[in-house]
Amino acid sequence: MNTNEQSGPMKLIFNYNNVFYSFFYDDASGCIHRSREYAINYVYSGEMVLDNGNGQITVGKGECVFIPRDHHITMQKKTKDGERYCGIFLMFTRSFLREMYSRQHRHKIPQDTPKLDSGVIKLPKTAELSSLFASMTPYFDPDVKPQDDFMNLKLKRGF
Repeated sequence: MNTNEQSGPMKLIFNYNNVFYSFFYDDASGCIHRSREYAINYVYSGEMVLDNGNGQITVGKGECVFIPRDHHITMQKKTKDGERYCGIFLMFTRSFLREMYSRQHRHKIPQDTPKLDSGVIKLPKTAELSSLFASMTPYFDPDVKPQDDFMNLKLKRGF
């Protein structure tokens, strides 16, 4: 299992096989973020404000955003309604995506596939996304460690 713990005075971030859990305990926690890989970021509690230089997207409790590869954004993770920010970040590496496409016999993207918007996309609230992230909440407790195959299964469901 790959767990990297990084703590500062007001934050805690840990990684289970490219599924990142983060806690921010104050409103002073912002960062410039460049996701080298495609990702989905879910806000479990609190609020996250994304700024791409042209506008802001506010992501509230229970909401999720898709972040494209190599996209530069400023993230501010903060408390909302008395709840600290807690979030789950699913990172889809190139090797993971290649494996998933090859298993689904999608060796080539069809020519008529529309291009995605090049920016962050707020995903609609669906039962499927809610279920995916609800099954991952026990692992906000850093003393409860998931098995690698469980986190890999969650990445596949997020795909």
